[in-house]
Amino acid sequence: MLVVEDDSDSRNAIRETLELAGAAVTTAGTAGDALAALAARRFDVVVSDLAMPQQSGFWLITKIRQLYPDQPIPVLAVTGHPFPADGIRRAGFDEVMQKPPDPDVLCTKVGALARARDGARS
Repeated sequence: MLVVEDDSDSRNAIRETLELAGAAVTTAGTAGDALAALAARRFDVVVSDLAMPQQSGFWLITKIRQLYPDQPIPVLAVTGHPFPADGIRRAGFDEVMQKPPDPDVLCTKVGALARARDGARS
């Protein structure tokens, strides 16, 4: 899993939740760092904040879909802002959650996205 979040407390909370569920987690504090991580290796799921300085999560999802059109990379958006969920999905995100994410719901959604990706690969 790749967690992209500019706020270190939120980033660490999401990382810890996913690690407790058994996931191997890499973190990035910026969208640019996330793209570098994606260039270096494949991730089952990306969890990304939407409102980040420099480049937003919307910028990141656009880049992911442009750079990896043939790779099904599921991306879950987490946001503390009142963005409409349908607009977030139209932007290219597979799922959306409000911050702070409920740990059980986060793990359920990430697990479902990973299983869907595995199904798409077969």
